Amino acid sequence: MSAPGLLAVGAGAAVATCLLAPLVLMLLRRFQVVDVPNHRSSHHRPTLRGGGLAVLGGVLLVALVTDLLPYAVSVPWVAVAGCVLLSALGLSADLTDIGPLSRFVGQALIGAAVGSLLGDWLTALIGAIAVPVLVNAVNFMDGINGITALTMAAWGLVVATGSTSGAALLAALTVGGALGFLPWNVPKARMFLGDSGSYLFGGLAAMALLLEQSAGAHPALVLAPLVPYLADTGFTLLRRARRGERLTEAHREHLYQRLSRRSGWGHVSVASLWAFAALACGTLAVAIVRQNGML
Repeated sequence: MSAPGLLAVGAGAAVATCLLAPLVLMLLRRFQVVDVPNHRSSHHRPTLRGGGLAVLGGVLLVALVTDLLPYAVSVPWVAVAGCVLLSALGLSADLTDIGPLSRFVGQALIGAAVGSLLGDWLTALIGAIAVPVLVNAVNFMDGINGITALTMAAWGLVVATGSTSGAALLAALTVGGALGFLPWNVPKARMFLGDSGSYLFGGLAAMALLLEQSAGAHPALVLAPLVPYLADTGFTLLRRARRGERLTEAHREHLYQRLSRRSGWGHVSVASLWAFAALACGTLAVAIVRQNGML
């Protein structure tokens, strides 16, 4: 798809997400889907969670319209279906108490299934590994206002610019969905993405990776903007493992969480820093690939 086409897709997803957000907000309030803060939380008042449903609705609506338009690029519906399933798994976690093992197994199975449909056994294996890793990295990092929306907007911008596969379309949808949700989460959160949203964004990144892999393109371009998320998550898990702590237990020890509590910092400042780091890592990857004549 051309750059103007991707821009139109992103703009459409942003508008659709923002317009769907009030409806989602009303439903979450009616069914009392609330995140109640505790001593491990980075927020201080009960806040609705599950706002990822607005992003999911916006992404699906624009993907459907795009698929119906003449001369438009074909929508990778297998990858989109994987994102929907992951978001549904996250929503079930928002509404009920699903154990971490069940979530992990579900993520791995979705990744393996989508990978097998998009490519060969290697793509299926990558899917079984990459989906749980990326989905949980985004989920773990989604702890302060704006950090995931800003970071995933940066991720989408990089991949939409550098990808030559169907991943570019997913990236454009991601940019739109993230920016459309941002006003509802920053500076004061009227609702959180919840697991339905963090699983969706992690799924979009993972499915883009599988599309790049199956097309024989550049999977490193998909991963590069996520280096700050993966590094923070990996460092924190390693630190906690060395102390013998439960890795599945909620905490406030991520680097971004500790920085957001320092004087002079706050949610928006830290979220912007992480998004800038994602954009810098991604831009460097695109430059390296282009320098080697691979794009």
